[in-house]
Amino acid sequence: MRKRIVITAAVFLLVIAALLGIKTPRTNVLETDRIPEASGIAHSLINENVLYTHNDSGGEASVFAIDTQGKLLAEIVIDGAKNRDWEDIATAIDPQDGKAYIYIGEIGDNGARYPSVKIYRAPEPVITKADSIYQISDVQTYSIVYEDGPRDAEALFVEPETGDIYIISKREERVGIYQVSYPQSTSEVNTAKKLGTMNMSWVTAADISPDGKYILVKNYPGIRRYKKGKRRSVTQALSGKGKNMPYNLEPQGEAVCFDARGKGYYTLSEASGDAPQILYYYK
Repeated sequence: MRKRIVITAAVFLLVIAALLGIKTPRTNVLETDRIPEASGIAHSLINENVLYTHNDSGGEASVFAIDTQGKLLAEIVIDGAKNRDWEDIATAIDPQDGKAYIYIGEIGDNGARYPSVKIYRAPEPVITKADSIYQISDVQTYSIVYEDGPRDAEALFVEPETGDIYIISKREERVGIYQVSYPQSTSEVNTAKKLGTMNMSWVTAADISPDGKYILVKNYPGIRRYKKGKRRSVTQALSGKGKNMPYNLEPQGEAVCFDARGKGYYTLSEASGDAPQILYYYK
């Protein structure tokens, strides 16, 4: 009954949007029950029409590859990692070796009680129809401390030109913008430097376009896009007002990413009861 109500409401909203001339997103049902607590999403840099996602706290230490229609393609097991509280995921090309990597942010900390957090970096595999499980053993672990003490965070991205990792905190009235400079160390603790704040709260996800010109930041009620361009820094861009972007409210939306060309974006929510999980695409 609940599923029928949800679908009926969605159809009603689509009809209203059409009457008002609003461009509606493309929707696809997530065709797997392996990702009930989807908490991040990122586009692949080497596999066409492939997205990466994962569960948050307590889930497997695995990334799931799905296609842009919502079909599960593969499980990527991250050897040596633990999923204490994975909250966001990103992809980037290393500025030095030119290879594509997946960055997994174990940055959730509801009580701001952990002295350090982690980001795992794994090389992107080539996803083929022949394999459904990939075991990645060449994994780097970056231990990170915030210069102003522990924080809860659910949003990260990697600046494509510099390789710097940016983390946006979650709970403050004006959330903090933190930078972990490239090259990140696997042997020493990295310091996340606070570069500024932004006029947003309860931030749950972020992404930067492949060309580095735009940044998406998501909280529960909406998504904003910030223009960085070539001359502005990440902090200058995020300190601005931003532009409100189209967004269909999700049960617990904690994931957003640009598409491979930076022209549109995807969102995905955690599961809610018997309702299907929807992969939204806005263009």
